[in-house]
Amino acid sequence: MADCFKQIRINEEKFSINDYDGAGAENYKIICGNIPIMLSAPHAVNHFRNGQKKWADLWTGGIALYLQQITGCHLIYNACFAEKDPNFDAPENNDYQNALKQYLKNTPVYVLLDLHGSSASREYAVELGTAPSPDKSEQEKQEDLTSLHDAKIIEDIVISTFNQNFAKLTTLKKSVWKNKVFSAGGQNTITKGISGTTDTACLQLEINAEYRNPDNQAQFMALINAMQQIIQRLSVLNWSEIKKEK
Repeated sequence: MADCFKQIRINEEKFSINDYDGAGAENYKIICGNIPIMLSAPHAVNHFRNGQKKWADLWTGGIALYLQQITGCHLIYNACFAEKDPNFDAPENNDYQNALKQYLKNTPVYVLLDLHGSSASREYAVELGTAPSPDKSEQEKQEDLTSLHDAKIIEDIVISTFNQNFAKLTTLKKSVWKNKVFSAGGQNTITKGISGTTDTACLQLEINAEYRNPDNQAQFMALINAMQQIIQRLSVLNWSEIKKEK
């Protein structure tokens, strides 16, 4: 466990430099993996939306990089502040999403997990977003699998794995929500944009700050263990058969 915390803290320094503006000439970076699963951390550094600078989703970059290191998954992350928001900007001004689309054209990636951070005041541990249409009813949104290309097994694995890892925690915030607050159905989210233009199923994960804080060791490790298991479980599925069933 100590090595995990140490490595994630080292990873996070890449993003926290310059008060979370990051550093370097590249706005985003892609790391090629060897399993058909990919992570995305678009808000690992500060970003820009509607004329305002927005604070980074702390630890999403360090966590995503660590998960890539231990699982061998593919990874894309925002590396430095460039007055853009990869999870909001229109396609013609979204280098991050356009590079991701091009990468997926040439790389067999079946599932993209897009990591975000939400406030500790939220009542959930993690919320799943599948990009439902805004005009759907609340019940329809709970059943929606739009960004997953109707592959319910992805949702089942993600939810059950989180629940298994969070069950014994003492915190009251152990729930896994879906499409209640952050559905990924808004303006040009990564989950919406990438799932709608590629064959890759996408899932937005909004992670409560309580679980992204290394000082909360139990919650933090439960999150890391769950994410590692999710990536590994998704990576060994028979995707050829799943595509035939849809």
